[in-house]
Amino acid sequence: MRVFHKQEIKDEAQVGAARRAVHRFGSRLGFGEEQLSELDIVVQEIGTNAARYATSGGCLHWAETLGPEPGLELFYFDKGPGVYDLDRALRDGFSSGGSLGTGLGAMRRLLDEFDAYSTVKGTTRRLTTTRRSTYGTAILGRKWVTPPPDERGKGGARLLSRRLGVWSRPRPGEEVNGDAYFITEHEGETLLAVIDGLGHGHGAAEAASAAVATLEHWRGEPLGDLILGVHDALRATRGAVMGAVVIDAARESFTYAGVGNVEVRVLGATDPARPIPSNGTLGARLSTVRVWPHRWTEGTSLVIASDGISATWDAGAYPGLAARSPQLLAGVLLRDYGRNSDDATVLVYR
Repeated sequence: MRVFHKQEIKDEAQVGAARRAVHRFGSRLGFGEEQLSELDIVVQEIGTNAARYATSGGCLHWAETLGPEPGLELFYFDKGPGVYDLDRALRDGFSSGGSLGTGLGAMRRLLDEFDAYSTVKGTTRRLTTTRRSTYGTAILGRKWVTPPPDERGKGGARLLSRRLGVWSRPRPGEEVNGDAYFITEHEGETLLAVIDGLGHGHGAAEAASAAVATLEHWRGEPLGDLILGVHDALRATRGAVMGAVVIDAARESFTYAGVGNVEVRVLGATDPARPIPSNGTLGARLSTVRVWPHRWTEGTSLVIASDGISATWDAGAYPGLAARSPQLLAGVLLRDYGRNSDDATVLVYR
């Protein structure tokens, strides 16, 4: 699993700390001096605007990109007032007030992949008082050590990063993550799973790791059999809940099976759905496994989330977000609906 490093940004000192940390991280990945200077500009611009305009500051995350090619992924979010005219802000040379003058447009130019989403306070669909606010800005950027010579960020080996978004973090204050996720492909089929070890801490992490170790042996077996195999493997642990999906894009179908409160939603399809998991706990009690078939069409987005993500989120509160980068969607959901009382994982596949 990827590890995301982060830096809260509320003042200029934290902007400098973020810039230096990303520079060191990028240097270890193999970026040259010119590329590192470009990353410095990107982080400085993000951080300066966060310190000046985000109501309660923002948070910058960085990690290695998915896939075998070395690269850096940046993700910034805030719960500030939002950017009223994002299209204007994306024009190269525009700055919202005395920063570097490079703006979001130059960030897009300096990175191999770039995406941004912003919802302004007061313009979103009215929410009940029990739900979270959905306004603020999110920025996603990726840069590879060796970009393709012709189409930057569009190499075949990088297809996974454009189809997949995934965030997983431990409960604040914990050193280990009791959640886990798994992605693999076999003969045209894709297996995706989110596992939530019971509770949190080391015992939960051990259960989640045991589930992943079993999933690694999957070679196309029926999903119901795979769930039973994980159930047997977890008997010596405290147990876990899990949601798993096998997608066969060529046959335009997928199957889902889940045990416990890991939520799965299908977005963008003509028949959006929220499959119902089986009751029980893997490794402890499981009576039956319900396998749920569904149609898979191009443009469909699949969201799998542990219960560390509040189930009250509504895609309708984020106009246009479901069609954006899967990683952007995953990050915004974690920002707005991640529970501080639990580990949290959200996986998006398109």
